[in-house]
Amino acid sequence: MAGLYIHIPFCRHKCAYCDFFSSAGNFQYMERYINSIMTEWDLRRSEIDKDHIKTLYIGGGTPSLLPFSLLAELLSHIDQTVCLSSLSEVTLEANPEDISSENITNWKTIGINRISVGIQSFNPTSLSAIDRRHSPQASRKALSLLSESGINYSADLIYGLPGQTLVGWEMELMELLSYRPPHFSSYLLSYEPGTRLFALKDKGLVIEATDTIAEKMFEILCHRADEAGYNHYEISNLAYPGMEAKHNSSYWNYTPYIGLGTAAHSFDGKLRRFNPSGIKKYIESLDNAQLYYQTEDETMENRFNDYLITSLRTAAGFSIPLAQSVFGDDIADKFMHNLRKSVGTGEIDCIFDHNDKCTGYRIPRHKWLTSDAILRELILD
Repeated sequence: MAGLYIHIPFCRHKCAYCDFFSSAGNFQYMERYINSIMTEWDLRRSEIDKDHIKTLYIGGGTPSLLPFSLLAELLSHIDQTVCLSSLSEVTLEANPEDISSENITNWKTIGINRISVGIQSFNPTSLSAIDRRHSPQASRKALSLLSESGINYSADLIYGLPGQTLVGWEMELMELLSYRPPHFSSYLLSYEPGTRLFALKDKGLVIEATDTIAEKMFEILCHRADEAGYNHYEISNLAYPGMEAKHNSSYWNYTPYIGLGTAAHSFDGKLRRFNPSGIKKYIESLDNAQLYYQTEDETMENRFNDYLITSLRTAAGFSIPLAQSVFGDDIADKFMHNLRKSVGTGEIDCIFDHNDKCTGYRIPRHKWLTSDAILRELILD
């Protein structure tokens, strides 16, 4: 199995908390940018057997901003090599204001079978605090249209927002769950260096949620999601059984993927590489049929740590057989040595097979939100 990711960096407006590479405006480059992605795909499509590609994810930025004709042209080009109708997931990220019956219908006709919509909050004050420009009414309309359309979809909701109370968070969560989304992602607001939100916090203009409040909000998330029948399969991702995100899950279980577009990352099973950020430079490079990427200089220990950190954020956990087969017994033995400090303390649980053999490890869910300290003890130097 393998995945394909396409990064669309265009946005109407850069949100205060966003640290993904995106550009507000610059719409005049959209057509050339899409042509560049198609060129990059033609140059790279032999990197992974096309029959192994099972998912496509179009993220950003705001991919739903693309004119339908450009999006259709892009997917038609990909479809010439990878039959989109055979893929288990073709996801498009969208803002609530871009969700309409017409758009949903059009997106379906070109192979999109899943929408990921960024709700973030139903509270206008909270939306304003993080400089999100859509309204709660737009979110409610989008969720109603998605639910009525029958398309598979996911919705994002943030907790720990400036001024958000426990009661307020629970009310927002319950409102989202009332739409019964097949999948939803719920993130603790993070203050990333370089974002406007980080600068506001640095100046004392916004106050970050305390660890105690964040943990209580996470407990509310767990309790209400369990009540509603969701499988909490990763720290920030929840789904009805069988509706887990296949593409995102591939990032956590060491599945190869190709990333197209500026700022996109790729992983072939051994090496990670990324396309540097910059719309103009990306276009100029591909205009000359030159790939625009850098290879990450990773040791075997670095690669192991990547797998360790991502796998222990999931309910599936860390697989001993996978670690041994990919990284070798020496690396696995180093990890087992570090692990002895945590097993038996309640910070790490063994995963047993039907023969009562320990085949892996996981961090208990109630420790997920504060797992950084546990991971620091486990990662290899």
